[in-house]
Amino acid sequence: MIDLLNTGLDLNGIWWWLFLWPPSLWFVRRVYRETRPPITARARLALQLLRSLTLSLLLLLLATPMLSYIVQQARYPGVVTLIDNSQSMSIREGGSSRWSTVVDSMSSDLGETLQRSIVGTFAEQPHLSRWKVATEAPPDGHATDIASALAQAPRWGVDTQRLHAVILISDGRHNLGADPTMVAQNLGVPVHTLGVGSATSPDDIQIVSVEAPATVFSGRGASLDLELRQWGFEGELVQVDIFAQDSLVASVERPLDTAGEISSTQIALPPLSAGLQSLAVQIRPRIGEITQDNNIETIFVLVRPHRLRVLVVAGGPSADFAFLRRTLAADSSLACQFHVMGFQDELVSQDLSEVDVLVLHDPAPTQISSVDDVIHQFVLTGGGLLFIAGERLSSSGGAAPSALPLLIPAAALKTSDHPLQVAQHGHHHPALRSPGSEVAGWSALPPLLGVAAGLRQSTDSTVLLEAGGAPVATAASVGGGRVLSVIGSGFWRLDLLASGTGESPQMVRRFWRQSVQWLGLTDAARRVRSHPEARVVKHGQTAQVQIEVFDELMQPFGDAQFEFQLNGQQHVPSLQRLGSGRYLASWSNLQPGEYSYELRALAQGNVLGEDTGRFVIAEQSIEMSDQRRDDALLRRISQASGGEFRPLSQWRQLADRLAPPPVLALDARENGVEISQSWWLLVLIVSLCGEWVLRKRWGLL
Repeated sequence: MIDLLNTGLDLNGIWWWLFLWPPSLWFVRRVYRETRPPITARARLALQLLRSLTLSLLLLLLATPMLSYIVQQARYPGVVTLIDNSQSMSIREGGSSRWSTVVDSMSSDLGETLQRSIVGTFAEQPHLSRWKVATEAPPDGHATDIASALAQAPRWGVDTQRLHAVILISDGRHNLGADPTMVAQNLGVPVHTLGVGSATSPDDIQIVSVEAPATVFSGRGASLDLELRQWGFEGELVQVDIFAQDSLVASVERPLDTAGEISSTQIALPPLSAGLQSLAVQIRPRIGEITQDNNIETIFVLVRPHRLRVLVVAGGPSADFAFLRRTLAADSSLACQFHVMGFQDELVSQDLSEVDVLVLHDPAPTQISSVDDVIHQFVLTGGGLLFIAGERLSSSGGAAPSALPLLIPAAALKTSDHPLQVAQHGHHHPALRSPGSEVAGWSALPPLLGVAAGLRQSTDSTVLLEAGGAPVATAASVGGGRVLSVIGSGFWRLDLLASGTGESPQMVRRFWRQSVQWLGLTDAARRVRSHPEARVVKHGQTAQVQIEVFDELMQPFGDAQFEFQLNGQQHVPSLQRLGSGRYLASWSNLQPGEYSYELRALAQGNVLGEDTGRFVIAEQSIEMSDQRRDDALLRRISQASGGEFRPLSQWRQLADRLAPPPVLALDARENGVEISQSWWLLVLIVSLCGEWVLRKRWGLL
């Protein structure tokens, strides 16, 4: 913002020369009082005027007067004010909501201090606003992304002037997007944070999380892992009810632990029928709770009719096979048979019709070639194959090319210089899905003992894991089945060292278990397959569905168009192409409730296939998971950017930094009239010549 401070005219020169002007005029009058020969009074007056003009111009040239036009402008430093209008700002404390506290502050001195700043509001996304609109609209955002708001601030500030500072008014309940501390650190300007609300939690009981077993079997009981947290009800009994299709199936009472601490408990479930079951876990509300939105959570439980039947065949004993055997045997959802090949044994000697997943661990090349057709037919008819190539296969020079998309080494394995990392399209694959941030933990582990230097790799496979750009694990769909191929040795060592790096020792084991479970899915024969990334999504988060599309030959199809319906109504999501016939559909800002989706894949108007599924937007908003003002996060944001943190009530301590004084942006002086210019000399010469001509004409001496 620019203000005009001063404007006007300024006249400068060596003015003492002008003191000679009256004597000069007197001298001219004296000289021309009498002339020889005498001339008329009019002629004498003309000569006096020309002589006076000449002397006056000479004095002005000596005085060098200059008339200037002065302009001064001040620029106010660019400041962007970001106001949090997410749902947590509607929490009432001390008889008024956090939002009304912000509005009252803006209506008084704080509003006057920040009146020159650019204002924006944010919840899930930032929006440029005006002061009147920003404070009139009630908070309605279902999540808080402080990082995206900070990243947007420079784009607003640079429109008219360079950004000088950012003012963040929020309760700090960041629950969506990137780390705002890192964004603030890279912003290049100080971020001053004003905390809204109380740092002490109001009375409340909330469900933090509910986790069901990965697989539940029909006719068998199971249990849910429940985490609770409370403030203000320490030691009191709370009743937890579980409903399936609106029918009460389980109920338990337990005492509440220390305020603010997460307490865990298990709730036994009765036997459930096969299929996808929706369970609602509910805490009976208590008088005095600030909100009851976080007292209920819905989850989906997949109830299978029987355990997956897995046949594991190893080309010979090894440390990696022993580790794989222990990992799969510990999974109660798998019914595993293990067989280690002898010298004369056939690789697959039994009928595979009773097998859901076949695991081949490091067989010899001759063992593969003899049964390649049998295994190929097994996959085409809907079976799942986990193929692991290790030291035995690679030291024998590899194997003949297979009709299946397998990673087959062409030479002996070598120690890698690069740790494993999740490939670009591997993050969304079910084999690598984890409840936390373990996907990034692969790169923290040491390299494998052996990786392949040369590979025969199918172009239709999706790379899941890689080391130094070389694929280590790939996944593909073939016919009605699926194939997951892994090459390398030393996975047992990664599991052993995982706890030494601070990572979860379950990471490698989870990869093997989830790979087998993905291979055993029963939908592999369909040309269009979909599954929700999370079957239960908290209000304010994005619901995502991953889709796989195949052509008539069951090859991945990467150029499909889609038609979507949610609960019978057309609802177009944002669509991301993941490669190898995989897509990710995302719906944002859905209201709480249960959603059934129907999708149709098309190519040039022809229908490739259809699929359906379900997910739930939970009533509990992520905004209500923790209702305290997060002073720690607001301080970190300020410290990382060179700003300061204060509670909103103490904003006057930062008044000078919230509204920095203006700086002189323009001090211009334009010369309007300058006597020393050449045309003034021309007037002087004309005046002298005129006087000389007239004197000669009238015969004056």
